[in-house]
This record gives sequence, structure tokens and C-alpha cells, in this order.
Amino acid sequence: MSRPLRVGIAGLGRIFDLNGLGYIGNEDVEVVGLCDIREDAVASRQAIFPGAKGVTSYEDLLKLDLDLVDILSPHPLHEAMAVAALEAGAHVSVQKPMAMTTAECDAMIAASARTGRRLKVFENFVFYPPLVKARELLLSGAIGAPKHFRMKVVIGDRSGAWHVAPEANAWRYALGEKRQGGPLVFDHGHHMMAVALWLFGDVRDCYAQIEETRLPSGPLLDAPATLVWRHKEPPIHAMWDVSLALQMKVRTDYYASHEQFEIQGESGLITVNRCSDRMLDEPALTLYRDGEVRAWHNIEYDWGESFRLSTLHFIDVLKGREPQQILTGEEGRRVIELFHMFDRSSREGRLVSGDEAGR
Repeated sequence: MSRPLRVGIAGLGRIFDLNGLGYIGNEDVEVVGLCDIREDAVASRQAIFPGAKGVTSYEDLLKLDLDLVDILSPHPLHEAMAVAALEAGAHVSVQKPMAMTTAECDAMIAASARTGRRLKVFENFVFYPPLVKARELLLSGAIGAPKHFRMKVVIGDRSGAWHVAPEANAWRYALGEKRQGGPLVFDHGHHMMAVALWLFGDVRDCYAQIEETRLPSGPLLDAPATLVWRHKEPPIHAMWDVSLALQMKVRTDYYASHEQFEIQGESGLITVNRCSDRMLDEPALTLYRDGEVRAWHNIEYDWGESFRLSTLHFIDVLKGREPQQILTGEEGRRVIELFHMFDRSSREGRLVSGDEAGR
């Protein structure tokens, strides 16, 4: 396709500030429609894309002869909105998590196949430059055969972080209250699960303990949590810790969360020391091998850049310049499947096998 892609964006909340980066000043696209049920949100976002038509009805957005619909709505709405956009003839990028259940994922994948339109699950961590370089080092054999993988998430004091309107989190907390997927292990956790599957493939079995903490202000958080699992091939052992440190200042330009990743091989260690934060004054990426540490000081580590790169990648796919899409609907479904394995393990207090997924 030689002309610019006609893009419509549905959902103009806080995450729009990051997802919109790949469209700003991009000659490959023309943002022609902006949709949100809040008229003030539509008006404020039109200042960024003044040529776009603002609408408060999703049906009206789909009437704009779109090539691509970028869905940034709450995840309980993803299935219906994605299927409608695909059936209207548009490709779809849907914000993570892909959907609430694997059945919803299957409906979205089926609609993509039926219409011949592409379905992308928008996940930015797998485009974060330090993690991309870490994967390159891993695949090059820089640390020998991988043996163990560890991820850590710490949620800190939010007073100095990005302002997120209370209504933007209210529906997330409501899902957590209903035990339909909490804000940390399910929602934010999509990043972590997607990285694990991207690095090491399918999971053989898992065991999880996901506890709950009621904040003084009322919301229920799905933390602390400890999750362990084994991948199928290579047979990597892995673990993921989620903890709360609500009085700890996290230096950040975004959310008050700190993430770390550690890949241990038979002859070395790869560490990614930050993602959405700037908490540790250390190089974003280090490699330990042969008794020496190599640090990447000049690698791009702004978390916002990973959003832009994720969008640019999908545009390249749609333009025929990139043959391999990252994250497909099938890959997004695997993340949802893995979450439900963890959730089942925690609820039932037992090891859950990958063979049980979907039962």
C-alpha cells in the first residue's frame, strides 16, 4: 500500500500518550479518527491530531474507511471491539491484555482469519531496546546455555509518578474485586509474561501464590505474589516476584513501578536493570562473563521509545516491509493462557500443568 494508512484510535486515556507516539509525524499514516465516550478527551486529543474527526460512538469511528484501528479501551471490551473492526475491513492493534479469556481470544483470532485482516496485540516490553539486546545476546550464546530466568516487579509510592485519573483505574480495581484479573499480575503482569514467552517459549508447568493487599484508600491489589514455572524447551526454571513498597520513592517518568530481568546461563549472566523507571542508577543492560562485566551505557532506555517502536513495527508489517509480526493474536492468547494457569495454581494451591490449559 503506497498511500498513508488511515488510522482510527479508540480510547483516549492516559496510555494514549504513549501509544500515540508512533503516529506523530509519521508519513506512513494519517490519523483520521479519534474516539472516546468523553467529549473533553476527544477535544483535547484533537490538538495532537488536528486533522482527525472526533467521535463519541465506536460505530461512527468504524464508518471512516479505516485501514487500522488502534484499540486502547478497557480489556473487557476488547473482543467485541476488535471483532467489529476486523469485520469492518480494518486491521487491528489491541492494547494488552488481549482479552479476558482464551475463548474471547479465539473469537478475535477467528475473526482475523475470516476477514483476512491482521490482529496485533500491542505489547511494548518486547520492543524495549535493552530487552531486545538482551535477547540478541542470549541467542548469540553470550552466556552459554540458559539455565534460570528471574523477573522482579516492585510497586512504589505513586505520589511522584504519572498522574492517572481515578476513573482510569476504577474499572481495573473492580475486576480485581471480582477476582477476574488484578491490576498487577494480570494487567501489568502481561508485560512480564509476554517477555518470558518471547525469550523461552511455552511453559511446561507452574506454581503460584498470589496474595492480596487492601490499600488504606480502598483498592485491592493482587500482591505480594511469587510465581515459579518451568519452560518446555529449553527446560528453563523461572520465577517472578511482585511486591509492594508503597512508601518507597521510585524515580520515574511514567508509573511508580520498577522492573528487573536476570538471565543466568552456564557461563554468564545478563541483567536488565530497569524498564518503566529510573530507580537504579546503573546501566540498563549488563553482561557478566569470564570474570568481567560489560555495561551498555548508551543504549536507548526510555520506556516510551518501546511504544513508538512497537507501533512502527506493525506499520512496517502492514506496509509489507517487515515479514514477521510480533505479537500475533496467537501469541497474545498464550499470555492469557499462562495467566489462567498461574491464577488456577494460586486458587487451588497446587502445581498446574500446561496440559491443563483451557480446561
